[in-house]
Amino acid sequence: MNKLITVVGTTASGKSDLGIILAQKFNGEVISCDSRQVYKGLDLGTGKVTKEEQRMAVHHLIDIINPNEKFSLAEYQKLAYNAINGCFKRNKQPFLVGGTGLYSRAVAEGYNFESELDDNALRDQINKLTKEQMIAELLSYGEEVPEGLSPRHLARRLEKAKKGVAKTSNKPLYEVLQLVMVPERSVLYERIKIRLDKRLQLGMIDEVKLLKQQGATNEFLEGLGLEYRYINRYINGEYTYEQFYEELLKQIRHFAKRQTTWFKKEKNALWLDMNGNFEEEAVCAVNAFLKK
Repeated sequence: MNKLITVVGTTASGKSDLGIILAQKFNGEVISCDSRQVYKGLDLGTGKVTKEEQRMAVHHLIDIINPNEKFSLAEYQKLAYNAINGCFKRNKQPFLVGGTGLYSRAVAEGYNFESELDDNALRDQINKLTKEQMIAELLSYGEEVPEGLSPRHLARRLEKAKKGVAKTSNKPLYEVLQLVMVPERSVLYERIKIRLDKRLQLGMIDEVKLLKQQGATNEFLEGLGLEYRYINRYINGEYTYEQFYEELLKQIRHFAKRQTTWFKKEKNALWLDMNGNFEEEAVCAVNAFLKK
């Protein structure tokens, strides 16, 4: 069975940098595992690797669809399998890197998808749930659930999460080493603030304005969560700048906390010591895994 290394963890933990280091060290390529980086034009808000970083290591599944287009978990898994298998054919080691837990789990554990549920039947099923039940199900999918969402918005998000997710027994295609990056909370929260300030200085609000000018809908931006949701609301006049900044910072931190809970459930995972030399630890772990 071919071997796959995944690098997962919270937002602002340094996954992208470590993925590039490992790809360079082990003749590898990076397969992005991010539900928002698949979209063209979503750069600063998603922490997408730069063109320079992409020259340092080949990256796949970035900038592959246009804003407003629908994209399911099953579609991601299929494209990820193609990219991973392409690496093996070229004698390259694939590294699956990103923070969308459900995406990484679908590939690592080999989710076996059935045909997508009928839209009307699925909506009827969701509409019977209470608000608390919808939130619980979204969290089980590793989805971000901001405070204050209406039942209608929760239902739409849950429908999107469930599309194509019905599965039977898993069929893993690869032997997997999973590296998890979760800094201690105080460090992580400070890194989140520094990164948010930097992205705003680089023009993240202008990025969303341009997306809207090019036709990105309010519904699409709302569905992206975090930066795009709250910047869109700020542009639409729902917040002052100060309100927008404080709410966004709070929601990113809450999201990181939920990500931590999600990754604690991962199987056969090595949690890197983020207070130590985690890069060396990761290199040693990958080297041992590939030689095994």
